[in-house]
Amino acid sequence: MSPDTPAKPLEDFVRDILHEAEVTLRREPAKAVAMAFGIGLLFHVLPKRLIVSTATTTALTLLKPALLTFGIVKAAELVLSQSKPEAHSSHE
Repeated sequence: MSPDTPAKPLEDFVRDILHEAEVTLRREPAKAVAMAFGIGLLFHVLPKRLIVSTATTTALTLLKPALLTFGIVKAAELVLSQSKPEAHSSHE
């Protein structure tokens, strides 16, 4: 990414999370180690199939309305782009 290109919202979000994690790690290292241990233990105890199926189900549930919205927006753009030349030609 070039310096002139503005950062995307997702990149800003990830950057903020990483910054907060670093600040927490430096301020409270024992708490950060305990949290990492707890998350690691949780991932170890939970069946991998449960984690993957939950993530997949959540992603697919969110994907359907996102694709529908994207399709509606693209259809509206197509209709608007086709109607603009007609409006210009009728005025001439």
